[in-house]
Amino acid sequence: MLIIKELKKTFVSKGSEYIALQSLNLSVKNGEFVAVMGPSGSGKTTLLNCISGFMTADAGEIILDGENILNIGEEKLADVRQNKLGFVFQDFMLINGLTVLENIYLPQIISNKNMKSMEEKTKILLDAFRIRKIKNKYPNEISGGEKQRVAIARALSNNPSILLADEPTGNLDSKSSSAVIEAFIDANKKLGATIFMVTHDAFAASHSDRVVALKDGQIVKELVRNTPPREFLNDILNFMKVINGETYDA
Repeated sequence: MLIIKELKKTFVSKGSEYIALQSLNLSVKNGEFVAVMGPSGSGKTTLLNCISGFMTADAGEIILDGENILNIGEEKLADVRQNKLGFVFQDFMLINGLTVLENIYLPQIISNKNMKSMEEKTKILLDAFRIRKIKNKYPNEISGGEKQRVAIARALSNNPSILLADEPTGNLDSKSSSAVIEAFIDANKKLGATIFMVTHDAFAASHSDRVVALKDGQIVKELVRNTPPREFLNDILNFMKVINGETYDA
C-alpha cells in the first residue's frame, strides 16, 4: 500500500518560488489501478518523481509497505527502486541491443535471481501480455504497442509493490494505445499489480479504478469508477472540463 502524507515541494526560479505540491495527501490500495490527471504544471510529474525518488520533497511522508521511503539514503533507495518499484516510461526505455526476452530478464539478473526462477517468471509475463511470439525479436523490429507491453512486462519482472507509469500511451497511435491499456488491465486483473499512472489520456484513465485530478499542486477531485469504461470516460471528460476548462484526448 502507498500512503502519501502532507507532501510538499517548492521550486525556486529566478528568485521566485513556485509551489508544485501543496500538503498533498493520497493513498493507493494494494491491487488498485489509479490514474492521475491534470493540466501541465498541476504537479503530476513532480508527484511521480517524488514517489520514485528521482526528486526530493521539502516535507511530508511517502510510505510504501509501511516504510517511509522519502529522503532515504542512496543505497536503500536503490534497493527500493530495484525491488519495490516498477517503472513504465513514455519512451519505453528498452535496450535496443537486447531481445524482448533479454530485456525482461535484465532486472531479474541485476537482482541475482536464479535461472529457473527467471524462466518461470518470464514465461508467465510473456503469456500474460501476449508477447511470446516476439520474444526473440529486438525492439526495433516490433511496434510501439508491443514495445510498451514488453516494457510493462519488464517492469513487473521483480514483482514490485507498485507500478509507476508516466504517460505510457503518450507516443502511441490509437490502436497501439488500446493494446497498452489492455496490458495494464491484464497486469492489474490477472497479476494483481498495483498501478499508479500519470496521464493526459482520458481514454486510458477510463479503465482505471479511480481518477485523481490535480490542479496547482492539490487534489481537487477524485472520481471512482462504478460504470463501464465508456460511461466513465464521459464522466472524466465532464469533470475535467469543469475543473480547468481544458479538452482532454478521448
